[in-house]
Amino acid sequence: MTASFENPSEQRALTSAAALTAVLSDAAITIPSLGVDWPTVTGHYLVTLGRVRSDVVDELTALLRDGLNARAQQQR
Repeated sequence: MTASFENPSEQRALTSAAALTAVLSDAAITIPSLGVDWPTVTGHYLVTLGRVRSDVVDELTALLRDGLNARAQQQR
């Protein structure tokens, strides 16, 4: 059974959060508080990373840096 969403913005936020969680998991990075913040003041569904330990931020930074370096190599 597939969940249905009345709001496409809600579906996109949930899908984006799940995709990011999956990619981070592939890199052995876990952000336990990653989730979706329901619209209140902004009127938008927001993907939130929440609070993250500094060593996890360092791992995430290294992963992003490696990805950017790989992209730059492909563009040469």
